[in-house]
Amino acid sequence: MMIPENIRNQALSFLNEEGLEREFLEHICITNNDAKELINIILSSHRNPKRILEVGTFVGVSSVVLGLSIPQAHIVCVDPDLPTQAHVCLGSGNYYTNTSQTAFYFFKKLIKKLGIVEQITLHKGFFSCYPVQECIEKLASYGVNIQSYQIIGERICEQYGSFEIVFLDADHRKSSVYSDLTLIYSYIAPGGMIILHDAGSGYWGEQVISGTQEFLAQHSDITFYVQGEFGVLYKVG
Repeated sequence: MMIPENIRNQALSFLNEEGLEREFLEHICITNNDAKELINIILSSHRNPKRILEVGTFVGVSSVVLGLSIPQAHIVCVDPDLPTQAHVCLGSGNYYTNTSQTAFYFFKKLIKKLGIVEQITLHKGFFSCYPVQECIEKLASYGVNIQSYQIIGERICEQYGSFEIVFLDADHRKSSVYSDLTLIYSYIAPGGMIILHDAGSGYWGEQVISGTQEFLAQHSDITFYVQGEFGVLYKVG
């Protein structure tokens, strides 16, 4: 198996060559430690997962870590494919990029470069809900008309589910986390796993945990724990 950290660094180097600033990528993409931990969490419980859903793909760094670390799995990716510049208003802090290209422009180049085009299916749209109004207004300043984007999660789950693994790294706000989990729930295979990124400390960690706790209050067949920056939910088989 390829080393997850090496995959991640190879992806960042390529994306930097393609025009995305390294500092921006280091801040907004999965870290080396998280890449390693993500694969450890999956393979410690599922030795041979065949179908993975990733919600919140962006430029595909975590996607290629999953794909090259778990080559037998097909990965279904969902992301709105926003302009990369627009991510500054979605929680990327003070880190900017000057490119006007959308996320999938870079993602498609990345999976071609790493030779895993056939392993990944890419879908454009929001998963279970639109962003909050504050984000919609900020996105408009980048030329994003939210009405031109569809909510596609239910269709994607019906088409490709059930899933053994779901990696959820989309909107971290409480309401969105709850909405995403509620939709995903019916499409997790017995014994399947949902992994939420950025469930550790800090504001976004509190938001992710709060949305997860609201979901768990309605589902007694789900177990939950936090490991590093990841929240892990198991659906009891």
